[in-house]
Amino acid sequence: MKTLTIRALLFGMALAVAAALVPPTASAASPNLFASVAGNGTLVNGNGFSSVTHIGTGQYEVTFTSDVSSCAYVSTTHNAFSQALQSFTAGGHLSSSGVYVEVKNQGGGLTDGPFDLAVACNMTGWDFAVVGYTANLVRSSPGATLNHLGVGRYHVNFTAGVGGCAYLATVGDPGNALVFNPNGVYTGSGSAADSVYIETKNPGGGLSDGIPFHLAVVCPNAASTKVLVVRDTGLARRGSPLTSSFNRSTGNYVFVTNLSLTACTMIGTRGSVDTSVPFSPATVEITPGPAPNTSGIQVRQLLFFGGGLTNQAFHAAGIC
Repeated sequence: MKTLTIRALLFGMALAVAAALVPPTASAASPNLFASVAGNGTLVNGNGFSSVTHIGTGQYEVTFTSDVSSCAYVSTTHNAFSQALQSFTAGGHLSSSGVYVEVKNQGGGLTDGPFDLAVACNMTGWDFAVVGYTANLVRSSPGATLNHLGVGRYHVNFTAGVGGCAYLATVGDPGNALVFNPNGVYTGSGSAADSVYIETKNPGGGLSDGIPFHLAVVCPNAASTKVLVVRDTGLARRGSPLTSSFNRSTGNYVFVTNLSLTACTMIGTRGSVDTSVPFSPATVEITPGPAPNTSGIQVRQLLFFGGGLTNQAFHAAGIC
């Protein structure tokens, strides 16, 4: 295990050196809609955006230059406090071009905190689904279907294979209401090549119905995007070319690619690398990477289980 970790580290370092010769990714030509937002509501970077409104403590609206009401919204917080924060999404409260985001501590209290946000629409390399409170498919990529397998368990089925992709999921209202209760959503491979397995859980880790979620399936052929599905050891299970990862300490991972990520957004969510159940729920947050072509990803237990750093598998995408 130590040998594998050292090899992964050396490979990551080699890519970091190589990336110094590669110009930064130019998001101006990208079709992707995303934003990185500081805790005070300042826009750090993004693409296809118009503005950010800091509505109140822990409440934000990111407004894009196009109508995004038919899309899905996935978000990940940046590590900023001793406990991991969580972000929840909904349709815009101010306009149909907006995405409403709430950042909360794990007790449910609204808290100002930095986050990354990506909008999943009908673009090459992307599939999406938004599922409501009654296990109903509210909107999705064309042809997608939903199976409610049991309490807190779902299959989302698409019209083409998604086995090589990353599955990113956020608890979020399907309309533009508030998301009152902090819960979790976790992904894995479905029983068929065109399906994604989803579990929704309460803060104590129990499977629960009535938790709405947004799912973005991001594949290696998505424009200006790098994806990885990472084992708990830090080694990638699948992902984009010239993209790797390694575990530098318990719960701390590094996402490495061949392009600069400084003008990009990072989304990471807890999920299995295969069809196994993502049994242990955890939080995923973004941390600074050691080089411009890297991003840190931190995985922690839920506070209910102590909140400590833990090695668990996750799905991630650098969206530029």
